[in-house]
Amino acid sequence: MRSYNDVKIGEEIPSFTIKMDRTIYKQYCKLVYEINPLHFNEKYAQSLGFKSIVVAGVFTYSFFLRSLLTWVKNPTSIKNLQIRFHEPVYIEDTLTHRTKIRKKYVKDSIHYIDCHVRVENQDKELVTSGSVTLVLNS
Repeated sequence: MRSYNDVKIGEEIPSFTIKMDRTIYKQYCKLVYEINPLHFNEKYAQSLGFKSIVVAGVFTYSFFLRSLLTWVKNPTSIKNLQIRFHEPVYIEDTLTHRTKIRKKYVKDSIHYIDCHVRVENQDKELVTSGSVTLVLNS
């Protein structure tokens, strides 16, 4: 992790890419006792007009956090996080998380950076976006 003094506004944090693996997702659904058939029954999802099983938002959210933690390392550095789901994520989609530093500021002697995160699938469609405030050492 770099220090507050080293990061620049407009700089991009290294991207993070992950494939939505069917086997791992199936294990996740069992672990959390997923009851919504949209998230585990392909025929049901298709009957609603989706092309396949829709990956649960909470599952994709965990990778949103992981993309940030690969850079900041310390979970307590994440102070505020807001996300918005734009399009469904499907099994076997490959998601790339891109984070750009938008603002740097010091408040009460604490060094903050505000970032914007874009998550795109393999077709470059925006599936999730968000904003995050991180605390960095000076």
